[in-house]
Amino acid sequence: MNDEEVRTLLRRRPFTPIELALSDGRSITIRHPDQAAVSRRTLYVALVKMKPNLSRMTTPSTGEEIAKDWLLLDLIHIVSAEPANGAHPTRPRKRPKK
Repeated sequence: MNDEEVRTLLRRRPFTPIELALSDGRSITIRHPDQAAVSRRTLYVALVKMKPNLSRMTTPSTGEEIAKDWLLLDLIHIVSAEPANGAHPTRPRKRPKK
């Protein structure tokens, strides 16, 4: 992915948590847009806690919570991005008919 694609995902309103799949098989869930910063080639992600050989990483549950660790990730290693809750971010919700 490139920097503009990641910025677009982080700027989407209302924000939808994002699940990023990485080239090494790990995944990162970004639950709040303030917990990630994008530069031209790098993504900085605030994490709850880094553990060795952890395949699934996640950001704190709220924007106010303080991160325990940071991950510096080259954008070239992001293989895919999708909504973490399984819902399509641009699809409007269907209201039940009365």
